[in-house]
Amino acid sequence: MEILVGALSAVLGALVGGVVTYLTTRSKLRLELAHAYDQAVREKRLARYQRLFHLSEAIPRYWKPGEEPSRERLLEICEEFHGWYFDEDAGGLYLTPRAMDVYMRLQNALATACHGDDAAGHTSEAPMSPDESREIRDLADTLRHQLAQDVGTSSPPRLRLTRLDPAPPPPRGR
Repeated sequence: MEILVGALSAVLGALVGGVVTYLTTRSKLRLELAHAYDQAVREKRLARYQRLFHLSEAIPRYWKPGEEPSRERLLEICEEFHGWYFDEDAGGLYLTPRAMDVYMRLQNALATACHGDDAAGHTSEAPMSPDESREIRDLADTLRHQLAQDVGTSSPPRLRLTRLDPAPPPPRGR
């Protein structure tokens, strides 16, 4: 009887050990595959985002007075963004939902400024209104911030040893 109990215990232990090993190995493999996929997408996203970030230079945070782009130039910018979205690198394919939303709102604002709408009634020679200029610049700025957030460059380092000390407060003017 002792031999039977011992054999049953060994078989049961081996069976439970096998099931536990199978489940943990399967879970670990799934995590590794998901991590590898996320890492590959992140690397491809980073390359495409760098190009879009560079294209957004055409819409700075502020335009010097009298240096606002013409509506024709805005059309060129709109087409450059469109080209980035659909070119052979398929940049638009890598936008996160938040970045996609901001990108589309910026493209819509550029298209409206270029082609106008029935209510605006402007011609292609008319300068941008301050509201149009502000909306386009704000959307471009928001897009740049979202791109940085998506690739993690706007976050502090995650390792404690590499975190920078907070910047000292600016000196007070006297």
